[in-house]
Amino acid sequence: MDKNQLSNPSNDISSDLVQHDIFPSVTKNDVGSVLQSEKQYSFHVWTKPKTSYHSHDNYIEIFIVTEGKLIHRFENKDTVMHVGDAFLILPGQYHKHLPYENYESQHINITCNLQFARELFKLFFGTPDFSFLRQLTHLNSKEFETVSDYRRLLLESKDETYGDILVKSFIAYMIGMFYLPEEQIKMPEWLREFLRKLNDLDFENESNLSEIYASSNYSQTTLAREFKKYTGQTLISYVNDLKLSYACNLLKNTSFDMLTVSNKLGYSSLSHFNHVFKTKYGITPLQYRKEK
Repeated sequence: MDKNQLSNPSNDISSDLVQHDIFPSVTKNDVGSVLQSEKQYSFHVWTKPKTSYHSHDNYIEIFIVTEGKLIHRFENKDTVMHVGDAFLILPGQYHKHLPYENYESQHINITCNLQFARELFKLFFGTPDFSFLRQLTHLNSKEFETVSDYRRLLLESKDETYGDILVKSFIAYMIGMFYLPEEQIKMPEWLREFLRKLNDLDFENESNLSEIYASSNYSQTTLAREFKKYTGQTLISYVNDLKLSYACNLLKNTSFDMLTVSNKLGYSSLSHFNHVFKTKYGITPLQYRKEK
């Protein structure tokens, strides 16, 4: 790609910004004003996975996929991002978002000034250095619920001071998610490959899941133990999160009735599917479809 093109990202993505930025001083329909705001931090929600290839000079950006799938091109390498995936972009690193197949998507985006970020790092970790942070992580179900709570509170906030406090708290919480403990550094390559296969799983074909389990070459007991050790989430919980994300895609992008969606994902009954879905999202599958 032409280097000049990279250094001059276009502003053709402004129409993709949802009208939910809490700061009245930021122009709602101008993405440039959000990214270049004098605020030390910002929050907004994107509903279309399309941006120009760009970098940021003086702030870090964190985005969390909350619905669907999208492609994240980072330093010219493409990664399919799923619900619960979060990425931290440091100053000077080029990236962009692209649609993945026919999936719609939504993600939260928060930014903070580099000085503000370094002050947080020094407060939490005793150093302003970024080197001990990973840049890609997957939130477990409890962490994702916390992110959803922050989003709801921010979108409902009517008071700028309260909103400022929420954004700073949200940024601090997310930075903690990228802390790289020793066991994460040592995650074996076979488990990384296993995770990649899980994330690309077609849940309408149950045999695929059995094949993926078998491909690890470990017993289910060992696999479950190692998965929990390195990801902080049980294998069952992780797979259930992926299944429900796939269910959301079917509900939004197909006309399948609730029973068909439930059967395609292998739930024992429609009532069980409704219960699991509502436990995670707070609404029934039918309500989800009507709201989307």
